[in-house]
Amino acid sequence: RRRAAVDRDARDRSEMLAALITSSSALAPRALRRRLPLAIRACATSADEGPSTLAEIPDFWGQNRILKAAFKASKLVKPNHKLGNPKKRATRYATDQIQAYHSTISVSLRDQLRHFDGVMRRLSPFERALAELTLASLERNGSPSLKQVLADADRMRRAVVRTGKEAIADAMAAESKRDAEKIREEGVLRVEQAFRGEAAALDALIATAQKLRRLPKVAADEPVIVLLGMPNVGKSSIVSATSTKDPEINDYPFTTRALKLGHVVDPSSTRFQLMDTPGVLLRAEGERNAMEGLTLAAVRHLPSAVVFVMDLSGTCGEQSAPELQLAVRDQLRAQFGRRPWIDVRSKADLPLADGLPAERVPDGALAVSVHEDAASVDALRCAMVDLVAAGVPSVDSLEGDLPGEDLVVKTVVDRDAAPSDWGSDWR
Repeated sequence: RRRAAVDRDARDRSEMLAALITSSSALAPRALRRRLPLAIRACATSADEGPSTLAEIPDFWGQNRILKAAFKASKLVKPNHKLGNPKKRATRYATDQIQAYHSTISVSLRDQLRHFDGVMRRLSPFERALAELTLASLERNGSPSLKQVLADADRMRRAVVRTGKEAIADAMAAESKRDAEKIREEGVLRVEQAFRGEAAALDALIATAQKLRRLPKVAADEPVIVLLGMPNVGKSSIVSATSTKDPEINDYPFTTRALKLGHVVDPSSTRFQLMDTPGVLLRAEGERNAMEGLTLAAVRHLPSAVVFVMDLSGTCGEQSAPELQLAVRDQLRAQFGRRPWIDVRSKADLPLADGLPAERVPDGALAVSVHEDAASVDALRCAMVDLVAAGVPSVDSLEGDLPGEDLVVKTVVDRDAAPSDWGSDWR
């Protein structure tokens, strides 16, 4: 426990010093800079090479952590005893300490927001679509938009900077040593109050970042097979039956249904992921809801193969009637014709629906019964292994979609929300 406490203190000190150095501080920390280890200086000045996954969206510092770093930075500032005039010495000490305090806060916020934007700009198309659906859902449920969240966070940063500059101006105008010392203490308190007064903006930013960071992830180093179909046709059961181990149960903010992500490891060392998706209805592209949007985004934006699941027994409701399922199958097959594709007829232990001729079943469709025929499940698993072995691209082997299919991705971060004084890095 003592070692952990020492490590925590060392990490906080390094982070605080790094934030202090990166600020355009008037306290001219040249002596501090010379005393710092090269590793800390490199950390403070390195360019933002933002990661490209939602999992690495920055974990924004909370109020107390930021204020703790600012307090430590201000305490590193010492009076300059080379100044013989007591008033000048007290004035310089006051301005430098206030500057260190408010700069640490504002620089911490600025750098984390830039990092956040860097991550969002470098997301893969699928994760960008997933983030967009999540943000739209949060906004529909009463949360502020991402544009508003970023604008509020920048307003908080500006309030801290403005209050700090006002306090520094007051310190420079001090008429005596005692006045300078009083203004120094009051100035730090004013900056803290300005920061806490806008704390709701930081809380909203942290909540939004956490929602995005916790979204389910698709492994970038394994091929993906996406299960498509209308609602209630048995996609989830197939994922459970064919996965080598228990599938992950994924929750999405924009749907109450939990979706499964399975993993298959064949004895030949072939590995791939099985993605359960929300059902797709027979309707135009522009009429689809968020759940259908996720399904099509998985196929469109992930280099993937498709297993289209149909229950043609007529037992899954009017919404998923057999003729509608076949129409959806033809619609998606035409849309994603370049994808490796397997047709599966689930619940094959049941007869075809009344009035549905056998000729309507797509040629080559695999008949699978999860509960009644283990051999059919094994046959499907073997067919998927063969599909992957034939060359299903891994998630990170291609950018965007496969050739010949339109790739349309809306921008998640509204660049108009970017503060104008953040420079070209934000843009």
